Amino acid sequence: MTGKKDLVSMEAAAETLGLDEAEVAALLESGELRKIWHRAGNDSAAPLEAFVMGSDVKRIQKQADPRSLAALVLDGADPDDDESPHNLAAEVPRF
Repeated sequence: MTGKKDLVSMEAAAETLGLDEAEVAALLESGELRKIWHRAGNDSAAPLEAFVMGSDVKRIQKQADPRSLAALVLDGADPDDDESPHNLAAEVPRF
């Protein structure tokens, strides 16, 4: 079961990912981010609040991290395969 500490507010998710409200809404619609409704203290009189799964925010943040992308390119590189991600990336000129 998910605790509230695993949830992130919509505003905090947008700020962490560097996105605006429309981009967060698009990620919610596509399923990249999952919206969770939470009621404080499980009190039926408390208002429902919308949050985003913290693990989704971390995953998207990691996918955009250049170090994480580089690790994917280098993982399982076959030096004899011209079509391997590592060899294709090696052909890209550096700035």
